[in-house]
Amino acid sequence: GIQGGLFLPSGDLSDSASLGLQVGGHARWDFGRGHGLMARADVTSFGRKDGYGSSSLGLGADYTYHFDRARRGVYVLAGISAQNYSRDFSDGTARDSGLGIDLGVGYDLDRNLGLQARFTSVNAGHDTLTALFLGVTYTF
Repeated sequence: GIQGGLFLPSGDLSDSASLGLQVGGHARWDFGRGHGLMARADVTSFGRKDGYGSSSLGLGADYTYHFDRARRGVYVLAGISAQNYSRDFSDGTARDSGLGIDLGVGYDLDRNLGLQARFTSVNAGHDTLTALFLGVTYTF
């Protein structure tokens, strides 16, 4: 499937990045009784802040649980992610990579279309890079 939405940086990430746009792809596996897995890959381009540009590439795997025990309605997610952040400065580029956690909630309107809010916190170097993703998912 595909996904896209807004990425709102906070914490250390908000020092060098403003509102971002994220697009990516995902695969979902339904294990029955509400349990599932969503694996994803995404790219985010953040708005410039104080003359600096930022972007990220990410991979993640989130356990999902649908309360209705089918893949419709409200679900919660928790998982891990690996992120590679790039920040462009006037005298060069800084890159940080790290592992993080994801926590969120979603709502599947049907078996294809859904909404998702996901909080991500990544430890990269000496920074804790946190952000909130608000987006739409479409599963083929």
